[in-house]
Amino acid sequence: MIQRFLRLIDWLNERVGKISGWLIIPLTVLVVYDVVLRYLFDRPTIWVFDINIQILGIIVILSGGYTLLHDGHVGVDALVIYLSPQKRAIIDLITSLFFFFSVGVVMLQAIDEAWFALQTKEVFTSTFAPPIYPFKIIMAVGIILLFLQGVAKFIRDLIKVASKDMKGSQS
Repeated sequence: MIQRFLRLIDWLNERVGKISGWLIIPLTVLVVYDVVLRYLFDRPTIWVFDINIQILGIIVILSGGYTLLHDGHVGVDALVIYLSPQKRAIIDLITSLFFFFSVGVVMLQAIDEAWFALQTKEVFTSTFAPPIYPFKIIMAVGIILLFLQGVAKFIRDLIKVASKDMKGSQS
């Protein structure tokens, strides 16, 4: 049951990370489009900047869980590189308290912001003024996925530490 839960979280973050990575193509196309219009035709757009901010934000926020899944976040490996996997897992369990507190606070705030933005149909404060509530909803989803991937990592570290303890107590 727990392994199915862990595989589901991994699968979700793997899919969301890979799919959101494809957003780099429309982001690049829009940047090129805006640069061409601005510098070759002296006709800047009023909307590309707002859309680019949202696309880049979506790429970044939806890649957090994917990056954690693939152990790609910045860490202080110099302190733990020579430790056994079990000792590293213990350190990760201890430091995960900081992860859960900080990401938990950000997650709750993002959910609150998304809900408020949805209720008020919030828009960007720009000339173009596109709706921002879809972006804020996606932001909350991305942070939830990061939090869930943290839960999966925590459970795996617990299993790793417990399996070492079980082996040690049997000898």
